[in-house]
Amino acid sequence: MVQLRSSGAIDAEDGRPSPPSPLWRNPDYAGWWVSSLVSSLGSAMSQLAYPLLMLYATNSVARAGIVGACLNIGGLSTGLLGGALADRYSRRVLIITADMIQAVAVATVVFAVAEHYVNVGHIAAIALIQGMCNGISGAAMTPTLKRIVHDSQFPALSASKQGRDMIARLVGPPLGGALFTIGRWIPFLGDSVSFVVSALGVAQIRRPLGPDAADREQHASALDGVREGFAYIRTNVYLRFVIVWVSLLSACFGGMVLLTIALIKLRGGGPTTVGVVTTIAAIGGLGGALAAPLLAKLFKTRTLVVTMAWLVVLVAVGLAAAPRPWEIGLIGALAVFLVVPLNVMLEAYQLRVVPDAMLGRVSSALSFGSSALLWTAPLTTGVLADNFGTPTAMLVLAGILAVLAVWCTLARAPRLMNLKATEAPTRERSPADGEEVASDSQQG
Repeated sequence: MVQLRSSGAIDAEDGRPSPPSPLWRNPDYAGWWVSSLVSSLGSAMSQLAYPLLMLYATNSVARAGIVGACLNIGGLSTGLLGGALADRYSRRVLIITADMIQAVAVATVVFAVAEHYVNVGHIAAIALIQGMCNGISGAAMTPTLKRIVHDSQFPALSASKQGRDMIARLVGPPLGGALFTIGRWIPFLGDSVSFVVSALGVAQIRRPLGPDAADREQHASALDGVREGFAYIRTNVYLRFVIVWVSLLSACFGGMVLLTIALIKLRGGGPTTVGVVTTIAAIGGLGGALAAPLLAKLFKTRTLVVTMAWLVVLVAVGLAAAPRPWEIGLIGALAVFLVVPLNVMLEAYQLRVVPDAMLGRVSSALSFGSSALLWTAPLTTGVLADNFGTPTAMLVLAGILAVLAVWCTLARAPRLMNLKATEAPTRERSPADGEEVASDSQQG
């Protein structure tokens, strides 16, 4: 079916514009980005306000930790299911419903705090609900965004998402802290309203978000959908590599965050210094998001990924050796600057090689796999730091990162990325499973 798009171009296959208009002239994309920025700011405020609320209302760090754990557990519990649902039911409806549920749930926190009735069971339940909704809407969002931009704009799309998150990290926590000081219920009101704005942003998208009727799974159960997502990953060399490599890399980065805070304390910095370093790191990440599209145009994707994998090793060594907190802050900013384009390259290639009909299930499986080991990071690095010292623990992480960099350099899978990220890969049929897979005439 031929469809006319807002860009003025006609695409006879899937409705994406060709040739593409700039992202910011795409009203569907621009409307979504602004609304999602508002939602991200609201979430950043509440992520600070929740532990502050527990600490001030109950004077218990453990109860604050319970709320944070419920948020993470909720996301893990529904992420895989969300991918299966996103490939079978209306993605627009899934995202809007999840946003509105969160808006109502957080509104109950507003009333509870305003009435001076703060109960850890209630707050933990709301955090669990939010995590579960995030798991579903997050899984539906990846294939949704693929529908509203052209294939060649995937790197710019991913970079803009990273930039949005960095802006939220810069503005959200200090704004949430200031509003919490004025009235403890105000950050939660802002978060509740932000979910309504997010839902409106998705509702205004004019393009069909899928899945297409021909791609809907009529008979497979949700569990079968989850299995199909992992099965697709097993049949793809690149995806098999990514789900393991990124999982280990994410765990290392999680450990680096904790050890960086410990190093700042060891070098004489206090809580204020930690906050300043966090801000500097967010600025570095914003710079990485701005640089990523340019890097994607200038260099081969595999070249960027391998180079950044090795540079992160040097960053970890530098953090261990830095004698002063401000030096740790600058090196930490460099670390985030490198991680953001790395995420952009991996996500952009994933969007290009996974068919729309499978993207919800595959992306949720990859997300689940990449975060599966994240909980081990603070435990492992904490034990290492207590027994051998924080600098030594950071050097151990640097050694693990070096092993991962060697693997990335020598592995066959990253060679499939050896096209510029803005170029479209050719397609071929896999004789093993009949699925389409990306090929690269340059891989050798």
